[in-house]
Amino acid sequence: MSSVRFSMTQPLRRVLVAHARDCFRSQQWLAAHWKTYHYLFEPDFEAACQESDRFIGILEDFGATVDLLDADNCPGLDSLYVHDPVIAAGPGLMRASMGKAERRPETEAVANQLERLGMPVHEITDPDALIEGGDVVWLRGDLPAVGIGFRTNHAGADALEALCGDAIRELIRVSLPWDNGPTDVLHVMSLVSPLSADTLLIHTRRMPVEFRQRLDREGFRLIEVPEDEYASLGGNVLALDESTCLIEMGNIKTIRLLADAGFQVLTYDGRNISLAGCGGPTCLTRPLLRG
Repeated sequence: MSSVRFSMTQPLRRVLVAHARDCFRSQQWLAAHWKTYHYLFEPDFEAACQESDRFIGILEDFGATVDLLDADNCPGLDSLYVHDPVIAAGPGLMRASMGKAERRPETEAVANQLERLGMPVHEITDPDALIEGGDVVWLRGDLPAVGIGFRTNHAGADALEALCGDAIRELIRVSLPWDNGPTDVLHVMSLVSPLSADTLLIHTRRMPVEFRQRLDREGFRLIEVPEDEYASLGGNVLALDESTCLIEMGNIKTIRLLADAGFQVLTYDGRNISLAGCGGPTCLTRPLLRG
């Protein structure tokens, strides 16, 4: 078996981030487009820009090199959520094939910028394949799980499995629930966020039984997101290293649970950059180098 591995919890060294000023453009542009992108409410442009500044500052203070997505590579509001258009795996980066039609121009834009940075991105050749970055979670370095739902299909999972080859022991396919329907954002990372090599933050109630049982058999320590903080992205947590994580500041109960479990918890204000578009700190970042 290949020694190539990928981690979502090793120290974050380099990360791609988009800025709200480039994705949201202006208050007028937001007013005209936020409903088209199925945002929960119209973000405040100036406040969103300030939130982006502070969010990026947290990553830089942690020690990560932040690559900012060029304004020309931000075709729409959802460009802010750079995790989805490109998928990271042990053998390299793979261009996603977006299930949300409004986001399809993002994959080429992000891939082109990464390639200019010297990071080649593999392309999917199957025209029927759909896969988004939020539907790929690396439980361990050789054990990814892929959510099968509105945004990702089996052909997309096949493409990732082919890229990884013998770098993985298995690709777990997770059948996602209908939940709020095709216009909502329900990725597999809505249900599970890795915090360390042996700890996961999970939301059991929307999980398939077999997947929840598999997590138990794998021996993970499981921390349950409080039900009343699921909608406020309490389950969307970015691991900065094996003992430090980042979460939207309004999730007080989840923050307390993580601290009690021994994690250092950093917080940010994400009303406009996260809550409006239902994208937490993992969605706002595309880790490029860990370890």
